Amino acid sequence: MTCASAWMESALADPDAGRRWVIYDEAWRVMRHVALLERMQSQWKLSRGLGIANLMVIHRLSDLLTAGDAGSRGRALAEGLLTDCSTRIIYRQEADQLAAASTLLGLTGVEAQAVSALTKGRGLWKVAGRSFITQHLLHPRERELFDTDARMSG
Repeated sequence: MTCASAWMESALADPDAGRRWVIYDEAWRVMRHVALLERMQSQWKLSRGLGIANLMVIHRLSDLLTAGDAGSRGRALAEGLLTDCSTRIIYRQEADQLAAASTLLGLTGVEAQAVSALTKGRGLWKVAGRSFITQHLLHPRERELFDTDARMSG
């Protein structure tokens, strides 16, 4: 992972590469490595200059807390990444995760209640201080490509 990240860092620094998305799917895996969190922080801070937009996908907000003990460098970096995100998309949170999610995201009581009741495909988008409940629609081809349950039902 470290070698791949070093290659990616070099590729992102290419001034002729145009605008790109950098997507960290299953980002909980990266949270265990302070050096990788430092690279992510750099990419977040320098994103406009690099011509990139960053997207981090985690299952629970508490995944950020696995980056280290309270007060550790890893935890501070992980929480800083969240702070630096200007758009946040939150899907339904389980009851045992709601308090931590509300605290980390600064959700209002109304937003927390909404998040606890979201149905599949609905999300709370927080964009520049405003909140929206959205329904995400998939084209049938997208549903095929991104069906993460396929191996469980086949």
